[in-house]
Amino acid sequence: MDLYQNIEKYYSDLTSKQKEIADYMLSHPEDICYISLKNLSEHLSVSELTILRMCKKLGFQNYIALKNAFRVHTQKLVKNSSSSNFFVLDMPVCKENEKEGLFHQIRDNDCEKSLGFYHAISDKDIFAAADRILKARNIFICFHGVSKILADYFYLHLSHLSIGCSYIHPEDMDNVQANLVRMKRGDLLIAIAFPKYYPLIQSITKYAEQSGADLITITDSPTSPIITKRSLNFFCNTSTKLFYNSLSLPVALINLIASCIVIEMGGKYDDLVTKAYNVVNFLEENKSE
Repeated sequence: MDLYQNIEKYYSDLTSKQKEIADYMLSHPEDICYISLKNLSEHLSVSELTILRMCKKLGFQNYIALKNAFRVHTQKLVKNSSSSNFFVLDMPVCKENEKEGLFHQIRDNDCEKSLGFYHAISDKDIFAAADRILKARNIFICFHGVSKILADYFYLHLSHLSIGCSYIHPEDMDNVQANLVRMKRGDLLIAIAFPKYYPLIQSITKYAEQSGADLITITDSPTSPIITKRSLNFFCNTSTKLFYNSLSLPVALINLIASCIVIEMGGKYDDLVTKAYNVVNFLEENKSE
């Protein structure tokens, strides 16, 4: 039986307080996947015993069993949402003799968006992002779908600068929970999300902010659901006539942030380059014939 059908079946047997808890769970399924019993109790201002009794009434042995059911449900949603997130379904209609004109529209639109991006980007914000990255105790990069390309590109830049980071995979609940449990003040979450948004990333950014971690978002607009009160936000208008998202502007943004990191490193960057060359020379001199 589907999780939601199961809850609906026993919903009438719940007390008014237990119904409030169930309503919250149904409205925030992504949160339930990783939130602890203690934290849920504090967030809803109810006792842990009340939540456990509700779990029993819904046919679950304990809170962990209920949470696992939400995780299975959410993972199914991830697979469904990942299947068609790249191509725009409504292909622009054009006749044979209009193809070149359509291409020119696409090219000019990309050019216009690029100019708008570079005119709007704030030097102060770019340097602030570099500062957050350099000062972070631990860095986490969260992404979904095609944004993995951007996450990998960012990761590559940071690794070349000897800056370690970890991935948070929203489709892997074990990975999400393991990383969020250790997230605390002094850490940094870099969240990358574009339409179609995956709801769990919004929950992850909310949790990161509540844990005291700093947050950088790379997204498409100020209305993006991953933005929080304290997040440092960068907007890249990525929509095109043929695809939901073009990656050219986010890649350019990552290049700018990485460049500012190098500038801020100063002499430390020179030392890093020297060490890198020393490693290469050592390996060359000691490789087996």
